[in-house]
Amino acid sequence: MFTKVTSDTNQFIKLARSLLEKKSRDKENLFIVEGFKLIDEAVAADFTLKYLYIIEEELQNNIELNLSAQEAFKKTSTNNNVGEIFLISEGLMKKIASTETPPEALAIFFKKSDSLVNSSVEAHLVVANPSPELQRVNLYCENLQDPGNLGGIIRTALASGCENIFLDNCVDIYNPKLIRASAGAVFHVKFHETNLEEFLKSTINLNIQEQPKISSEHLPIQEKITLVATSPRAEHAYYDFKPENHEKIILMMGNEGKGLSEKAFSACDTTLNIPINPKVESLNVLAASTVLLFHFQSLNKRDLYRP
Repeated sequence: MFTKVTSDTNQFIKLARSLLEKKSRDKENLFIVEGFKLIDEAVAADFTLKYLYIIEEELQNNIELNLSAQEAFKKTSTNNNVGEIFLISEGLMKKIASTETPPEALAIFFKKSDSLVNSSVEAHLVVANPSPELQRVNLYCENLQDPGNLGGIIRTALASGCENIFLDNCVDIYNPKLIRASAGAVFHVKFHETNLEEFLKSTINLNIQEQPKISSEHLPIQEKITLVATSPRAEHAYYDFKPENHEKIILMMGNEGKGLSEKAFSACDTTLNIPINPKVESLNVLAASTVLLFHFQSLNKRDLYRP
């Protein structure tokens, strides 16, 4: 079941190392996950495991680790694409991992075709049909380039109940740092890759076509879509924002340094400010997203995950 690898010129070591780069992840349709906790998250989310690399010394000294390694492969044993478990040294693990301190295990998974809608046409269809694809609260991220920031935002979004995220020119969701920062949340969120032009076209058309809200057994209520952004110059504080019962919100968040593009900001229906101590210039995009997403969760008037 285990294959020992000792050379950094081994083809499987080269493959793992290459997947630190986006171009290789795209070419091979594979990505890496570091550490058993995140590996278990990916397996639980039905990603198919291809290769598993374990530090040999760790495996020999840790019975639980040995059992975890075998259990991970049992869960995908019916798939013909499953490869091998490789035993490697700590030194080799350092060469294929993205962290300074190497994890006890690293895995290569196949990407899922439905984990990212990567065509603007498909993304248009998702937006143009708000039920059931659009939730009460959705997130649109434009030009977010820091994997730590986007990973943290994805984690916050999932924690707050938002599982629908539109990505416009953002960092790769399979970036190892993003996966770590998301604490595995990236495996449980539905992503839609789009561009601003197509996204705005579909949401504007939806609101233009809005019909009167007629509650009937045979006539569903038409739901309004509202694009929301934050601005320190906004007239209303976020806690004063009270959407209608059948209003769906898309929170628009922009680049770490520049914020939303002017076109995206201008297209928003509502801008809200987050009052902060004047000694602090501003909140970063992760902090601002956290405040707004959990505020919107409270508007749902339900406890999502309370025992």
